[in-house]
Amino acid sequence: MRSALLLPLPFLLLIALCGAPALCAPAPDPASPVGAAMPDAEEDADMPSAMPGYSSRALRELADKVQRTGVGEDRIPALNKPEFLSIADADLSMENEETVFIVEYPNSVVRIYPQRILVWHEVVNDWLARDASGDAQARFIPGQSEREGEGYTISYAPLTGSVIAFKSRAGSHATSFGVSGMLLHGNSLLYDRISRSLWSQLLAASIEGPFRGKRLERIPVIWATWRGAKARYGGLNPQFSGKAQVLSRATGFRRSYGKDPYGSYQMPGTYYDNPRLPSGVTQQDARLPAKKRVLGLEVDAAFGAVIVDAVKESRVVNFSLGMLPMVALYDQELESVRVFERRLPEREEELSFIIFEDKLLDEQTRTEWLPSGRSLAGPLRDRALKEVLSVNAMWFAWASLYRGSLIVPGKDVVDTVPKE
Repeated sequence: MRSALLLPLPFLLLIALCGAPALCAPAPDPASPVGAAMPDAEEDADMPSAMPGYSSRALRELADKVQRTGVGEDRIPALNKPEFLSIADADLSMENEETVFIVEYPNSVVRIYPQRILVWHEVVNDWLARDASGDAQARFIPGQSEREGEGYTISYAPLTGSVIAFKSRAGSHATSFGVSGMLLHGNSLLYDRISRSLWSQLLAASIEGPFRGKRLERIPVIWATWRGAKARYGGLNPQFSGKAQVLSRATGFRRSYGKDPYGSYQMPGTYYDNPRLPSGVTQQDARLPAKKRVLGLEVDAAFGAVIVDAVKESRVVNFSLGMLPMVALYDQELESVRVFERRLPEREEELSFIIFEDKLLDEQTRTEWLPSGRSLAGPLRDRALKEVLSVNAMWFAWASLYRGSLIVPGKDVVDTVPKE
């Protein structure tokens, strides 16, 4: 049974700003085929789902914990026709320290999504032309063949500090996504516009509706600063020159995009690091402070959480999750942490990484590596590590859905857990 939920003041501010129905009405979704056949819901309650560790029964139990917030469907309006700017143009209105989310699409197309825009919308339904020309106006055109492009959705949930990106498909059907206004353990629930199934953002799985038990095909997102993003993807980088674009504030909505209603990731004492949690968060894993930022990992049925601050301090952390050897690397330029496999496809031997004389090396061959996972010089030059998909989130949110996660580095207990 879904219960009512008391929201923090910033979330109520979003309700007030969406008071005019016409202002917040979603754009039509031409990618949703009308009358498409929907899959039947799973009947066997104990039948495994595509989400490791969750049977159909467990997903039903999650659906019973969904909380209504008083924010109606689409009252937080998704961006369905995003516009983009060059890095130089976007730089005129952005601050070096502000948070951005970076997606490296195929063919070296890069799009940068400022957190200060996503905090007001939570969802961006993006579109890339199949030829990956980098055209800033490329999007789905009614009547255009689906084969000529690919839709992607970027979702940011402010209350849990979590961001994911995925192909805009529910099952095998192309669609777009909206904000339901409901929460699960404080985390936003999305809905798809073809079946109206509910999708847990952090699980990337449907917990209710015709697609219950299905998962989204996620792609990596880099959490970085604007200073690092413009340095890495600006005009001086031949790999990305002319192909990096930044989500524009010209959204068609009236919002204060220069401010975050929840506070700031750069300043202490705001929602993002104070001890207050969303109402309805009843179970906490006290091994870490509730709002500690982690990179959540899922490898088969094994779950992990990499402490972002710890990797920033040491710059490199070697570890294994399940049977997979991995390394977490701190990219000083982007001010970002990413995770990679430590075994190259053509080598059976695991690599172990160290910092030596301010260089990132593997101990086995002494090849020098970049924190982007590419080798720079040495016996393994021009090789690349395979990135492991990870999810930036607050600890309380990740731990509530991925219970028993291995904490990396292995500090299983903290001295104190902030309490309100």
